[in-house]
Amino acid sequence: MDRLLAEARAQLGYTESPSGWTVFGSWWAKRHGKPSSWALAPWCDMFIAWCANKAGLLPVVGDHAWTVGHAEWFKNRGQWGHTPRKGAIVFFDWGGTRDIKRIDHVGLVEAVRDGGRTIVTIEGNTQNRVMRRWRSLENVAGFGYPAYLGTTAAAKPKPERYWTEEIVKKLPTLRLGAGKNKNDPLRWHVKTLFYLLHARGYGVNGGVDDTVFGEPLHDALRHAQRAAGVQDDGVCGPKTWAALLRVG
Repeated sequence: MDRLLAEARAQLGYTESPSGWTVFGSWWAKRHGKPSSWALAPWCDMFIAWCANKAGLLPVVGDHAWTVGHAEWFKNRGQWGHTPRKGAIVFFDWGGTRDIKRIDHVGLVEAVRDGGRTIVTIEGNTQNRVMRRWRSLENVAGFGYPAYLGTTAAAKPKPERYWTEEIVKKLPTLRLGAGKNKNDPLRWHVKTLFYLLHARGYGVNGGVDDTVFGEPLHDALRHAQRAAGVQDDGVCGPKTWAALLRVG
């Protein structure tokens, strides 16, 4: 990993020629028997391959020019995930999805900051040069974890849990009549349900107590359940909470 980062850092400031030619594209074209025009092609992933070759790590980093194919290569080896790690290969989708087929760009994670909310990267073909970037995870489609990070082709990434999934596990089941008693602790969960339904387009007309699970809320919930494809029993349990929170 340190060798790869060192090779990438050594190229900081490198700029493509006015025609778009780069040493990385030229190297990749010759290596793969491609036409010389490949030296003018978008080169973010060829830069990663070039650095990996210099560091003697090409077999574990990957030898690719197409970012989508490179990401799929990691995923097929069980080396794909969404947790930032120093030395990982980071794939971006400027549309903000995690769809591998929509990946636009790739870089190398140099450091992880702010408790995992920010990554420092070294990227090729960013403003036509090699640059260090500070990026949020907003447009990160995923990370490829080369074998030097301790992963193997047989390793399977652990399933990830998001904050909404943790909330669903803790939310109570709500039924018609919940919250009628002023001291009922469910009143505040009824209020959460009330405003979730409102946010999803199933709001209840004004004048209704938003802390009492009455008939108007019951009817609104059944409409939302039918639209979400869950049992329309008017009971807000784990599957309905998940649908309203859009988990899964």
